[in-house]
Amino acid sequence: MEFKTFCKNSHTTYCEFKPEHELFHKFYEIINQQQEMILSIPDGCVNIWFLWKDGRCQARLIGSALAGKPSLVSNYSKCFGIKFHAGVVPEVFLGDIGSLISNNFLIQKYQEICFVEREIERIQTFEERVLYFLEQDWIFGKNHVDRLTRNMVREVKACLGNVKVSELAGRMEYSRHYINEVFRRNIGMSIKQYSSIIRIQQAIRGIETRNLDFIYEDLGYYDQSHFIREFKKYTLLTPNTFENGEWSFT
Repeated sequence: MEFKTFCKNSHTTYCEFKPEHELFHKFYEIINQQQEMILSIPDGCVNIWFLWKDGRCQARLIGSALAGKPSLVSNYSKCFGIKFHAGVVPEVFLGDIGSLISNNFLIQKYQEICFVEREIERIQTFEERVLYFLEQDWIFGKNHVDRLTRNMVREVKACLGNVKVSELAGRMEYSRHYINEVFRRNIGMSIKQYSSIIRIQQAIRGIETRNLDFIYEDLGYYDQSHFIREFKKYTLLTPNTFENGEWSFT
């Protein structure tokens, strides 16, 4: 297995591992000993964070935000995270998706899995924690999201977020009202909101390798000012500031 470690800045390090798994998109660890500000950028995914402060671990279920904000991780010295694939909502969390958007719950709320908090506190290394969850993935149950929703998520991502609801309805062969209702019930947000998040995520990836002048055109923004306004909404930064700065984000 390949574990990648990145130095975000002089005080923050980040390690990640992306498995081939139907539930897990990636595992990651953030060491932030000086508790510097870390940005939370919406990605449409459900996460579990194990957060350390003063030697104690606290686990929380984290829903996707709908706008950028300072991350809860900023208040802790270390975070071990599990990011589920977009469109994956393990059945153990069924019923909380709508209220989870821009919110978080203590893992102790879920009696079936609250024991993992102490297990992860006991395990010492990032690699061992990853292996623990890969071997114990049954504790989360199966993905409860239906095939239609998974197909819509896949289509929005394939279009880089630049797709109209009417176009998506045509491809799915259902009405706009029906697919929006199904999507919101399973993902917790509208198709339009999710598409905007995916589009910003693509913009962030593009900033690393491409000229800013072309990104907003390729991703379907009306003009550059529209792109900058949307970028600030989701990252709290202008594209130029984001490109030139050393920012840590989850």
